[in-house]
Order: sequence, then C-alpha cells, then structure tokens
Amino acid sequence: MTTATPTAIDAPVYEGDPFSMEALRDPHKFDGEVRELGPVVYIKKYDYYAITQFTELQKALRDWRRLSSADRPFYEDNPYRPKVLVLEDPPTHTISKNAVMSVLAGDNLVKFEEYFTAEAEKLVDELLADGPIEIDAFNDLAVRYVLKVFPDMLGLPEEGRELLLKFGDGVFNVFGPESEFQDQKLARAAEAQQWVEDNTWRTQQKEGSVGAQLYAMVDEGKLEEEHARQLLKSIFAAGFDTTTASIASMFRAFADNPDQWELLKENPDLLENAWEEAIRYYPASRYGGRVAKKEAVLGGVRIPEGSEILTMWLGAGRDPRQFEDPDSFRVDRDMSKGHLSFGFGIHTCAGNLVARLEARVLLRAVLERVERIELAGEPRQAVNYQAFGHEYVPVRLIPRD
Repeated sequence: MTTATPTAIDAPVYEGDPFSMEALRDPHKFDGEVRELGPVVYIKKYDYYAITQFTELQKALRDWRRLSSADRPFYEDNPYRPKVLVLEDPPTHTISKNAVMSVLAGDNLVKFEEYFTAEAEKLVDELLADGPIEIDAFNDLAVRYVLKVFPDMLGLPEEGRELLLKFGDGVFNVFGPESEFQDQKLARAAEAQQWVEDNTWRTQQKEGSVGAQLYAMVDEGKLEEEHARQLLKSIFAAGFDTTTASIASMFRAFADNPDQWELLKENPDLLENAWEEAIRYYPASRYGGRVAKKEAVLGGVRIPEGSEILTMWLGAGRDPRQFEDPDSFRVDRDMSKGHLSFGFGIHTCAGNLVARLEARVLLRAVLERVERIELAGEPRQAVNYQAFGHEYVPVRLIPRD
C-alpha cells in the first residue's frame, strides 16, 4: 500500500443495498456483484467503502497503522460488542491476542484434541447405531457437538448452553444498519446476553477452565480484572455461532457434491485441505471492518482519510483472480494461497486453531464411519447481517459396512 498519488481514482459507486433482505438471502450473488465493480467500492446508501477483492484485502489487513481496527461502520457502543480484540490495535491488541492464544493453543489445544476426538466418535457412533439415518446436520451434528465440547473446556454449566447460539446471533446482527430485522434479532438474543454476562465473572469459573486461566493472569499482573472478563466474553461471542455454521455448511457442501466425498474417502490425507476448502467456499463471516486513519490507495482506488470500511471476506473467498473455478467445491484444490475466512494478519481469528480442530476432528469421525452423505431435503440458509451459515441442512448418512 502506498500514499495517494494523482493517478489514483475514486471508487466506483454501488447504488444498491447490501443489507436488503434480498441481499441477505443470497450474499454470494450480491457480494460477488460488488466485488466485480472494483477492488474498492463506495456504498452510497450507508456512506462506507467496501474492500472486495482478495489481493487488496490482504494488503489492507497488513497495514493496521493506516487502516485501523479502532472503528468501522455501524459500530456504536452496544452490550453485544466485545470491547477487546476486535476493536484494538497494537500495543493493546497484542496483549489481548497473546492472552487468548495462551489459553486456546499449546498444551490446552493438545488436551482439547483428545476430548474433542472422543466426543466426536461417540456422537457419530450414536447417530449410526441403527443404520442409515436422516438428520439435520446443523442441529443434530454441528450444534450438538460444538455445544458439548467447547463449553466443557470453558467450564460452563450444562443449563443454558443453548443460549450461546442466540448470543452469537446477537453479536453478528448488531454489526449492521438499524432496522426492524435487527431489532427482532437483538430482542431474541436479550436473554442470552444476560446469561453470558453472568457466566463471565471470576466466581463462575471452574478450576482449570479457560476462564480460570484468564483470571489467573490477573493475579499474575498480566491483565486487569475487567480485561480478563471482556476477553472471556469475546471467546463466547465468536466461539459458537460461526463454528456451528461452518461445520453445517461443510456437510451441505459434501451432500451437494457426492463426488467430492468419494474423492476424500479415496484420499483421507486430503481431510485438512477439505476443511479449508469448505470454509473458503462457505465462509462463516461475511465481512469485518476498519477505519482509514490516513488516506490509502488499494488497487489504484483511493480511500479517503476518515472513511469507514467493510472488509468483504465472503466475496473474496470466491474471487476468480485468486481461485480457479471459485464457485466449485473441490477438496483437492491447492489451498497453499490460503483464504480469508478467519481474517488475515494480526487480526486473524484468535480462536481459529480451536475452530479448525473441532471441524477436522468431527469430519474425521464421519469420514471413518460414513459411506455416503446424501441431501434429504432442501437446506435453509440462515438470514444474518454479518455471519453466513445454514439453519437447516437435512442429510442422510449411510454408514460403511
């Protein structure tokens, strides 16, 4: 990225509404259309800039000094908004990120893998105990699994865990324009918001849990008390809704593409690559945000100083400049170029290692036990401002002999 020059051009203008119900029901279509207008597009209705194409997004996310995380469109203060990590730049972001990574990686991740594997195998064995079965891959597989294993690691009570999905729905719908749709989403999430607040206090943390480890950093002088609580709240906010959505979307992709399930069965070493392809194909987050502290130029297009920005992950995941045949799901795709579904740079999702582990472990358990995955009805995509996923994925699982 360079400073503005006379050769830079103004951004093309998009006259439509990226938050219309039509756009929310088919974000791949709408975000793809905006992406093809240019690497940076001005969204006139809401007065923000959208960075749309893969290469320019990577460049932007490297330059946190110029394109800061401290602000973004639609981001007035709200109890659903985490106050740390997402809205921080270094040096405070570095402290927060290091704290979260210390409890979601390393020895803890090794412990997580053993437990996640046992629970995934147990779940799939139960589902297949009586032979072929029709299930909803969202509720019966993704939600049932994720709301068991990760809350256990967090030391959360059994009662009320289902509220974590409502809380996540609130988090990912508060990041958008005020509307009746948003009001309805936040009203449904209100009970969940209180449950999360109640379970982030030090007194609620079980010995050895992730929360207890964060509060131990307070005792060691590494964090302030409220900082630790906000970090735990951030883990609650991002650790469930997007993970369940991405796992369910992965199984939809396999049900829609049976040849790719056959290819994975024949080449189980592709399992990790298959998951990365699934999260590229169906990113769990549609966009993130930034603010231009200084004027910047991306792809020859000027972003004025002070502009609020959305970083369009979902559209970039199918950018034909980066991916050959981007609208196809291919488990053997060369993923060495990576994707942006967990962000990029210093703001890469702090929980990405846990999310990747949960998805790969569950996929492995299914791969070892299931001969075929067939679509058993019409899937329903969830309607959401920021997150992308499915609320219903009917599939038939045919067990191996």
